[in-house]
Amino acid sequence: MEAPTIPRLKTIENTKPQMRMSIEHVLLLPELCPASKNPKQGSTLTLQYDAGAQLLELFSLDKYINAYIGHPIVRDMEFFTQTVAQDAADALGCEVSATAELAYNMIAQRQRIVVIAQAS
Repeated sequence: MEAPTIPRLKTIENTKPQMRMSIEHVLLLPELCPASKNPKQGSTLTLQYDAGAQLLELFSLDKYINAYIGHPIVRDMEFFTQTVAQDAADALGCEVSATAELAYNMIAQRQRIVVIAQAS
């Protein structure tokens, strides 16, 4: 079985790129793994960047994250966080910080993952 296709992240034009602006998207993660039901409800992924000419488009970002439901990459939340950070940095053409705050089923621990990605 082939992995589902992940849509590209879309951007919109920043109408006032000359103004300093820091953006933070706090995404409520869905259960990405249908077998383990991980991550638990309440887990988040925060993307932070200093705005330039482009901004992440909100609906595209939701669609992008939801495309990972059941995808093989979610077996490794570290790689998932790295992938999302890199895709966002490449879409925006700037540095993006991604912070995952995760709770899991079947284990008594939480996890925080912080990734800083540079545009390729």
